[in-house]
Amino acid sequence: MQIDYLILALTSRCNLGCVYCYNGKNRQQKDMAPGVLARAFALASAGKGPLHVQLTGGEPTLVPELVWQAADLAAGLGRACSLAIQTNGTRLTPGLVNLFRERFIQVGVSLDGPPGIQEKIRGKAADTLAGLKLLENGGVPFRVTTVVTGENTGHLEKLVLLLAGFGQARGIGLDLLVSKGRALRSGGPSRPDLGELEKGLTAMASALELVNRRRSRPLRLREQDLAISAMAGCLRPPFCLAARGRSLAVSPNGDLFACSQVMGDQRFFAGTVWKPKPRRLCRLKDMVLKNSDCRDCPLQGRCPGECPSRLFYNQPQDHALICTMYRTLLPAARENHDKNPDQGEPV
Repeated sequence: MQIDYLILALTSRCNLGCVYCYNGKNRQQKDMAPGVLARAFALASAGKGPLHVQLTGGEPTLVPELVWQAADLAAGLGRACSLAIQTNGTRLTPGLVNLFRERFIQVGVSLDGPPGIQEKIRGKAADTLAGLKLLENGGVPFRVTTVVTGENTGHLEKLVLLLAGFGQARGIGLDLLVSKGRALRSGGPSRPDLGELEKGLTAMASALELVNRRRSRPLRLREQDLAISAMAGCLRPPFCLAARGRSLAVSPNGDLFACSQVMGDQRFFAGTVWKPKPRRLCRLKDMVLKNSDCRDCPLQGRCPGECPSRLFYNQPQDHALICTMYRTLLPAARENHDKNPDQGEPV
């Protein structure tokens, strides 16, 4: 089994109640057993080439002992391995920050906008900002992941301005809603209007350009980098490893899935860490982005595509959101790239 991307849900517990969480409300609050964690690394060790390991949850910092164990297992793996953690930032400690720095663990923080927006959508905004300050003071680089909704589309430029004050901030990645879990509830978060999305992204790109004039290391925007790489012919679609059957997501009880967004959906169950079913990891391979006006798009034939699990769960009319995102950001990305071709590594 060739696995290049290992996702470990260290716990199903979380201390926040994000209004759009695709995990919904877990009936069983469970932490991953150390034996399950070790077995997951053993499965991934059989592959060749570099391996990327993503620690997630729930909220992984609720089980710091498992974060430490994962770091030790990654260090002893028989193949090149990079390690990352996705956290809401509210439970960071100096000890964890030191671990991230000493073991070169990449840090992603879930942040949806300025404090008022963060509080409304996720909660505990002050604790998240305190976590960012811990990372900043500890000299640990971090990136931010933002879920784009109707509630925060008009505030994306304020997110850029907030991050401008953090020298360790490296960039932003934009995720779209997944129609699963809490996002299906009546009165839940709204999808952005296409016109408002274009307006918000344009303002965000302008803020990035302004901020990066004054930074020695610029803030990157993942979707801009994807669009530029696609235009240059540097992407091999699909960029998602889950669509190639080379991604493995492990739930706290040891069940296997192709990615974290389909975790718990028995239609995508791929066995357990003790009895894997590798062929079932390829069930997302046929999920391909298609839109009625693809022929008029400058990215035709080179489109980075969309997350296959979002394509599976979301309605066809929602697929235009990612197209709007790429088309809006591409002109600014090309201009920025022409001015600063050596800005650094993409998000």
